[in-house]
Amino acid sequence: MRYPLAKPSLGKAEADNVRDALASGWISGTGPYVSAFERALEHRCGRASAIAVSSGTTGLELVLSALGIGPGDEVIVPALTFAAPAAAVLTTGAVPVLCDIDPVSWTLDPAMAAELLTSRSKAIVAVDLMGHPCDYEGLARLGVPVVEDAAQAHGATTVSGRAGGFGIASVFSFHVNKAVTTGEGGAVVTDDAELADRVRLLAHHGMREGDGYHHTVAGRNGRMTNLSAAVGVAQMERWDELVDGRGETRRLYDSRLEARGFIPRPSEPWASPSCWLYCVTSKERDGVVARARLRGADVRAVWPALSDLPLYRSHAPHPCVHASAISRAAMWLPTWAHMSAEDVDAVVATLL
Repeated sequence: MRYPLAKPSLGKAEADNVRDALASGWISGTGPYVSAFERALEHRCGRASAIAVSSGTTGLELVLSALGIGPGDEVIVPALTFAAPAAAVLTTGAVPVLCDIDPVSWTLDPAMAAELLTSRSKAIVAVDLMGHPCDYEGLARLGVPVVEDAAQAHGATTVSGRAGGFGIASVFSFHVNKAVTTGEGGAVVTDDAELADRVRLLAHHGMREGDGYHHTVAGRNGRMTNLSAAVGVAQMERWDELVDGRGETRRLYDSRLEARGFIPRPSEPWASPSCWLYCVTSKERDGVVARARLRGADVRAVWPALSDLPLYRSHAPHPCVHASAISRAAMWLPTWAHMSAEDVDAVVATLL
């Protein structure tokens, strides 16, 4: 594709850090860049603890396991999201319960979630979908632990806080298509010291540093490598630049698509969403996507609603009408930081 869906913004600092990590010979997990990355993320999110992990999905699995969630338990998950939150619930042995989304924020609807609560409900995974934070005040009133999936929401804020600061724990992804990247990777951030210790223990094969090969629980290898963190440390120093750069790209698209029949994703007045991938809806979505791709732009339909997939359909107690409707109309356009006006114009031309 001449215009890929996303591009990482990598420079001299990222390359210098990687060369330094290579020269040191410390390229696996628990290296000095991992610690530096965690400290930078704690500062950015205003959280007491950050644990760098191998992916956002791994982060979700670790948090759910650390909360003691397992067979017989239920976890409420939005019906419109990448499959990772629902898959993470299944891998713990618990049952995902799909909830419809609010048609404005496109995030988990607290009122609908309330109707799905049972005595087996042990957590809610709230996804800041495409950079729009959830209604965390409404979700908090439900009295169930909330895990924030902030994978797509680097730099997003609400009137009451910033993405990465909500719920008992927040999980980030630093996949290559995110505004801030480590290539592959993720992190768990939390203010709960006991939960942080448990997540770190589970991510390190059930061993604590300095305790030799003494396994206190059945853990796994969920660690971020020192090489990935070396990239991440440089990216954290550029956080505002990278987040604002995608915001500039969003404004360019807005100005060019406003009068062309494409509707930008909506947002609530209490939120300042960040731009992960620029998203619009169209009644002719499938035709537009096919035409743009033939012309060299990696325009993509968003994920299908989980409630419409055979694997997850039985996990939706009620019809998820908003999730289904949006999933059939929404598409992503190529998005990266500081995308030029000429590139935006060229992508827009492929849509028409």
